[in-house]
Amino acid sequence: MLSFQQRFSFPLLSVLAFAALFVSTTDATAQPAAPAAEKHAEAPPGPPPPPESLIPDGEAPPQRSMPPAFPPAIPSIDYGGRLRTAIMVQGSEDPEKLDDVAQFLEGDLYMSGQVHRFFSWQVSATFSMPGREGSPTIVNFQPLDVIAKFEPMREFNIYAGRHLVQADRFTPSGPWGIDEFFYPGFFPFVGPPALPKAGPVGRDTGVTAWGAPFGGHFKYYLGAFQLHDPTLNPLLSGRLQVSLLSPEPAFFQRTTYYGTRDLISFGVGAQYQSSGSVQPAAMPVAGMPPPPQLTDDYSAITGDVNVEKILGGAGTVSAVAQVSAFQGDYQRWKNYWVVSLGYLMPKPIGIGKLRGTVRYQSAIDPSDNAEASTLLDAQISYNIAAWYARLALGFRHGSTYLPVPMAAGVKQDSNMLYLGITLADP
Repeated sequence: MLSFQQRFSFPLLSVLAFAALFVSTTDATAQPAAPAAEKHAEAPPGPPPPPESLIPDGEAPPQRSMPPAFPPAIPSIDYGGRLRTAIMVQGSEDPEKLDDVAQFLEGDLYMSGQVHRFFSWQVSATFSMPGREGSPTIVNFQPLDVIAKFEPMREFNIYAGRHLVQADRFTPSGPWGIDEFFYPGFFPFVGPPALPKAGPVGRDTGVTAWGAPFGGHFKYYLGAFQLHDPTLNPLLSGRLQVSLLSPEPAFFQRTTYYGTRDLISFGVGAQYQSSGSVQPAAMPVAGMPPPPQLTDDYSAITGDVNVEKILGGAGTVSAVAQVSAFQGDYQRWKNYWVVSLGYLMPKPIGIGKLRGTVRYQSAIDPSDNAEASTLLDAQISYNIAAWYARLALGFRHGSTYLPVPMAAGVKQDSNMLYLGITLADP
């Protein structure tokens, strides 16, 4: 997508066994693109009835172990993988210079299965190397999604476990379904992103009820998170979304569909957690117990609009805008907004289509007389297989406000050139 870092250590043999299992077949999290002939069709009818299960309702399997089967069979299993990596040129001693080279790396392995027509599961893991100054050569490896799913109908579903905290437009897209290579909301030299609250990699432990009535033209999420610790008050998070011209019925979605559909989407989200705004831990004093951390109620509200229009032989244009506001005495950010514009050429050049994107982000620190932190991205991408295979060449310029205790804050500028590649299992 992108500190929300919770590291888990796995024995080497477990990692190798887990990776061997995830041979790429089908991206279980991707929503398939609508065929061109159906872009302006009416909302699709309800989902087709599931195939007959090999295990009758209420009965035991007919044999001790079931042979592997793939969708749409029931029971079934599906698995795949995806990765992103980029060469970044940016100064380590002077961030405004382009005199050092680093590499960013991120990959996911995922697996899902259908046990019954109403019940399924999903398990995935992610690994990354951020390519920052002082980063170790060790690859960070941690769980991604661990979800038990109850899906009786399109209009009502329940997910329980570790999964996405849904509030804004970008969360169900992730870094895999947006135009730009780098996920929004992350400013250089600052840990917490200017985004709705979530755990590592945008996930947290909790329960979400969600549904997509009217064929997916309307969608809602309502969840309670941070349930792993009974001493914490639940983080309540929700979102409402209306998608015109084309439906978006899946739990995951994309922020751009690379010229495969017309879309006008409006969304609003909100979060609340009693005592959820926590004072940063103070430096310990030798021989003294650490002082208790002060808290305040946390809340956030966000709104977004997403437009994508196919102009026939003239290509495809897209625009995304989002604004968020945060409340709580100990929040790192007061508000945040982002806007991006993109254009996709209508015909391939060689094996892919060119797309240009410009994105601008701004966030305000809650300290007195704070100046806005800004980040500008300009990118040209070469889309070989839409979101599944693409190259990105871009330039970033940032200006981050860094508060200084008992003094005026300072602005730190930075520049970066990057060349990235994204490959995902279709």
